[in-house]
Amino acid sequence: MLTSQFLIDEKICCGRGCRMCPYEPKHIKGNAELQKRWDLSKQSSYNIAMNKIGIPMIGLGTWLIPNDVAEQVSTDAIELGYRHIDTAQVYQNEEGVGKALASSSVSRKDIFITTKMWPGMFGQEEPFQNFKGAIGACDNSLKLLQVDEIDLYLIHNPFAKDNRLEQWEAMVELKKQGKVKNIGVSNYNVKHISEIESAGLEMPVANQIEIHPWHVVRTELAQYMDAHDILPIAYSSLAPIPNWREGSRWNGKPEDMKSGAIPCQNLADQYGVTVPQLFLKWAIQLGYPVLPKSVHLNRLKENLDLDHFTISRDDIKIISKIAKDDQKCLAWSGDFDPIDVD
Repeated sequence: MLTSQFLIDEKICCGRGCRMCPYEPKHIKGNAELQKRWDLSKQSSYNIAMNKIGIPMIGLGTWLIPNDVAEQVSTDAIELGYRHIDTAQVYQNEEGVGKALASSSVSRKDIFITTKMWPGMFGQEEPFQNFKGAIGACDNSLKLLQVDEIDLYLIHNPFAKDNRLEQWEAMVELKKQGKVKNIGVSNYNVKHISEIESAGLEMPVANQIEIHPWHVVRTELAQYMDAHDILPIAYSSLAPIPNWREGSRWNGKPEDMKSGAIPCQNLADQYGVTVPQLFLKWAIQLGYPVLPKSVHLNRLKENLDLDHFTISRDDIKIISKIAKDDQKCLAWSGDFDPIDVD
């Protein structure tokens, strides 16, 4: 079990082996490797993760970073200490990320790479991806990234209703072939994931979804992912900040959210941090790896600098309660939430 409410309510480790225990986990007793990771995590939480796939808690998000910029930004991030880079086929910047990986002095085994297969989009001329196409998409990503294996490979969205299981079967096959280490999904709800469960196929290890104080994980989905040991990974964690994605069409925020006071500024001031740092730390303390994106060196540093403060349990509750009722996601254009598709 690992829901936001659970982490708020629980006082000590429950002993059930949660993916990201905020307390010294009872289940690591006698396990020297886990104990070592736990001891290190208290010193550098953005690099060491207690979740089962070992994904660092802070990664570089690269959506909207052009390919010709991605190499330098990824290089800067790695040099600063980022050990997770998140990209995707549809971002069209895997090549730039791959050049940064190839030229880095940091060992490949120490950098966690996530990329995503684009399954297709309704209303477009392109057909939805089939089994063969999904295999080919992964092969192309491997080539562009200049790696032999992808640490986490995701289906980017659940739009391909009639092809979802076929696409997932391809993911399972890619793992069997050793081309990917872990397989997961993105923007999936309970119905989408339960199709995989009903088919008796290997379950996803992660679901990358929009998570921030205005768009929290729905209870039904959180409970389902907990029950099946599926890690929620947060994207668009900084969406509540007024100038987030300013000028981009990939911004579904109502006009009143694009201006005005920055939410939780008073809490950030109390901790002596910026609101972006506060929101990223909020997510991490709830067990969600985050993927803040920036092309600016000072912002990259700021987003990584989260180890010097801890948000109190009462303040975690305050931040969690600013969510608006039935708030749609903000990361997609228009009044549309990909998690709600049939």
